[in-house]
Amino acid sequence: MRAPWALIFTRTLTYVILVAIVVVEAFPLIWMIITSVKDSHEVFNTLLPAEIKWQNFPRVWFAMNFPVHLGNSLYVTSLTVALVVAMATPAAYAFARYKFPGREFVFYAFIGAMMIPPQAILIPMFQFLKTLHLLNTLTGLALSYVGGGAAFAVFLMRTFFLSLPGELGDSARVDGCNDFQVFWHIYLPLARPGMATVVIIQSLYTWNEFMFANTLITSPGKKTVQSAVFQAVGQYGTDYTALCSGLIIALVPVVVVYLALQRQFISGLTAGALKG
Repeated sequence: MRAPWALIFTRTLTYVILVAIVVVEAFPLIWMIITSVKDSHEVFNTLLPAEIKWQNFPRVWFAMNFPVHLGNSLYVTSLTVALVVAMATPAAYAFARYKFPGREFVFYAFIGAMMIPPQAILIPMFQFLKTLHLLNTLTGLALSYVGGGAAFAVFLMRTFFLSLPGELGDSARVDGCNDFQVFWHIYLPLARPGMATVVIIQSLYTWNEFMFANTLITSPGKKTVQSAVFQAVGQYGTDYTALCSGLIIALVPVVVVYLALQRQFISGLTAGALKG
C-alpha cells in the first residue's frame, strides 16, 4: 500500500490539475458573460463592470434583427437534424443487422467521409448548390450540413444498434413480424437514446457553424445567428459588448435543447460504448 503522504500528494495533484482544466475551459464563457453586461469602454480596462448594462441585450436584439436570424437558424437546424436522423437511423440499422455484398466497403466509405475537412469541400459545395439553384437559400445550407452529419450519425447509431440484443428481433420474427416491423416496433423505440445523442450533437454543430453559413448565404435577411453576430466585428474595430451579448442570446436555445435531452444523451453515450 502507498504511504499516506504519497496518497495525499497524488490526490492533491489530481485536484489541482482538474481545477486548472476547469478554469481554463470556463474562462472564455465567464469572460463573455461579464463582457456582455459591460460598457464598451470597460471591456479591456476593468475586470468587473462598474454598472451592469442589461440594456446591451435589447440593443443587440433589435439592432441585429435577432428574431429573424433566430428563425433562420431554427429552420436550418430543424431541417438538418430531421434529415440526418431520418437517413442515418435506418442506414445504421442495416449496417448493424444485415449482411450484404459491399457492406464493409460502404460503411468505411462513410467513415472516410468524416475525415474530410470541411474547408476542402466548401468550394465544391458552393458550385454544387449554385448548379441546383440552391445557393443563398436556407434549404441549400441545411443540405450542405446533411452529408457530414449523416456520416457521423450512421457511425454512432450503428454502434448503438450493435449494443442491442439480436434475440429481440429473432423473437419478433417468430411471432410473425417482418423485417420492417422488427425495425419499427422493436428496435426503433429502443434507439431513442441514440437518436437523442445524434439530435444534440447535430444541433450543436449546425447551430454554431459559421464558415458555410457565412459563405453560402449572402442575403442579410437570410443570415443565421452566428453570421448575424459577426456584424459586430468591423473592419477597424469590434463592438465586444454587442458581440458577447449576441453570443449569449445565441447560446440559450442550445442549452435548452441539451437540458431537455440530457438524460437520453447520457444513456445513448453509455449504451453505444458497450460494443464497437
